[in-house]
Amino acid sequence: MSKKKLRILIAYNDPADAGANDLDYISEVAVKKEADIVYDTLMKMGHSPALMTVSGIEENMAEINDFSPDMIFNLCEGFRGQSRHEMHIAGLWEILGIPYSGNSPITLGISQNKVLAKNIFRANGIPTPDFEVFEKVPDRTSLSFPVIAKPSSEDASLGISQNSMVEDIEGLRAAVSSLLEKYREPVLVEKFIDGREFNVSIIGGNPAKALQISEIDFSGFDGDTPKITGYESKWLEDHPLYRKTPSVCPARIGTALKKKLVSTALEVYGVLMGKDYGRVDFRVDAKENIYVLEFNPNPDISPDAGFSKSLLASGLDYETFIGKIIKDNTGI
Repeated sequence: MSKKKLRILIAYNDPADAGANDLDYISEVAVKKEADIVYDTLMKMGHSPALMTVSGIEENMAEINDFSPDMIFNLCEGFRGQSRHEMHIAGLWEILGIPYSGNSPITLGISQNKVLAKNIFRANGIPTPDFEVFEKVPDRTSLSFPVIAKPSSEDASLGISQNSMVEDIEGLRAAVSSLLEKYREPVLVEKFIDGREFNVSIIGGNPAKALQISEIDFSGFDGDTPKITGYESKWLEDHPLYRKTPSVCPARIGTALKKKLVSTALEVYGVLMGKDYGRVDFRVDAKENIYVLEFNPNPDISPDAGFSKSLLASGLDYETFIGKIIKDNTGI
């Protein structure tokens, strides 16, 4: 690995833009912690990093011109509290011609549009749960219950909770109504796949490589609690469900299931043109049929996040991962 000292600008969205009075704000705050950890790691590696909150294009352009970065470490998950602009921020780095980490604008845009992504999965023979999309409160559904209702274009499990799984049309109407009112976007309703949940993290390269598989452990749930990973399970550290959904990595699974998960994850990464790193989320039923829930481009890479746990379980340390991203984007 080159010892050349690079000027690396760490760009992240301002958590304050998300609205501190909303619980959704908590996942935004995590981005700042992630940026701080990347900064510290780059310092230890001998580079010259700087932090930049992305909240005003003119001001940010001035910062970029002043710093003159060799590369931008892109941790932006939106702009001014709007996650749909995640792809546009990456597009800005493309227009400026500055090497940047993470996935491309088109990959970010497709992945965030869960309906489009699922249609691409179907077109390529990649299994995904049956679904419908509602722009208004439905009177009926062609899906068999239970189902999961979620916003169609959010990430970080926004809008997903224990109330997202519904057993009848009355529950579905209530869930869709609530989501339409809060998120102002179509609602994706999927057939609930009863079974296990797995995450396959991937690092880019030629070829891309799947890391050790992680499983969400639902053994702490009682029989009445839906076995899903909602917002509270991922972000609310004081919530009982956060403590009851630990990840197990490497997952304790047989060779045949592991091969299916890895090959499908790599297919998803390829079809959506992944770059640098990503994560594919799966549900697996009792017969070990696998279903892709979504592709998460630029997942949280904090040392205590699931992606980093998969790195360590695969024998890769954090600095090596960061160094690989730098080399893949700068050639240095």
